[in-house]
Amino acid sequence: MAPAPPVAAAAPARRLVVFWGVGCPHCEEARPFVAALIAEDPRLEVEWIEVRRDPEGLARFQAEARRLGLKAPGIPLFVAGDRAVVGFRPGASEEPLRAAIRGTEASPAVVLPLAGAVDPARVPFALFTVLVGLADGFNPCALYVLLVLLGILSHTGSRSRMILFGAVFVAASGLLYFAFMAAWLGLFAAAGLSRAVTMALGALLVGMGLLNLKDAVWLGRGPRLAVPEAAKPGLFRRMRAVAAAASLPAALAGIAALALLVNLVELGCTLGLPAVYTRILSLRPELGPLARHAWLALYNLAYVVPLAAVVAAWALTARRLVVRPRAARILKGVSGALLLGFGILFLIAPDLLR
Repeated sequence: MAPAPPVAAAAPARRLVVFWGVGCPHCEEARPFVAALIAEDPRLEVEWIEVRRDPEGLARFQAEARRLGLKAPGIPLFVAGDRAVVGFRPGASEEPLRAAIRGTEASPAVVLPLAGAVDPARVPFALFTVLVGLADGFNPCALYVLLVLLGILSHTGSRSRMILFGAVFVAASGLLYFAFMAAWLGLFAAAGLSRAVTMALGALLVGMGLLNLKDAVWLGRGPRLAVPEAAKPGLFRRMRAVAAAASLPAALAGIAALALLVNLVELGCTLGLPAVYTRILSLRPELGPLARHAWLALYNLAYVVPLAAVVAAWALTARRLVVRPRAARILKGVSGALLLGFGILFLIAPDLLR
């Protein structure tokens, strides 16, 4: 007798447990979507557990809430392995549910230059926040304005005054940048998990990345992301007015006003990485408003580190610092590569950025 042909191993099943209750309107709203999930993926096994009339179901619900560390469990509660989604709101809960179900499988690795294959799920969010914030702080536009300001302040002949004014400018810039990013976060949070918003942002990032990469090769030619030439005379006048201010309070007020103006002028040049980070933050529905703003604060602390280092280096060495064309090209190239990479991920694999 001929041996039987080998049987292909069946794809592993994925399991979703839904805790629901009689009379729960949100539970009923979720049923059509869960049915659609089953139709999309025949491997998906769904178990419905009633908790309001079934004591055993309630006991299981409470045990799962303790196991998962849920502080405010409610129904419907969706559990996929060690991931949970509480509640259901049409238009907002579908993507978190899909992500929770996909999370029961191994995360796809992303291959990065030099680093090799990286599992996004294993990259600590704090490390990601600090690295992107530091990279944002090396933005050529922000460095250009700061170096021009320090150059004008150096003519006052007072190193302490230059350090004070430079520190106030950096601190004010960080606070205003925080407010700017908080506004971005509010807009993205209002958009929810809309894939259309993520795709539109991805297209914008790709365009910005290509412009910066162009500048890495042909610096200053054609369209570019830079401080507008028309705005420079006004900025320089304000800087000279700050340096010549007779009283310290007037000079500090001028520095704060200058920081606000600079952040507005630089908006087109610097919005790339803040938009990336705030969109990723808005795609984490498990974070509340306070937690999201705490992450923003960490990002902005990292953002001001390179700027503060420039002030310290200028004050300690008493040497004029400039961003030379070669350094500008390098900064533009790094910024362009980051924006292009994030833009492509937003377009083709946005779930990796959760």
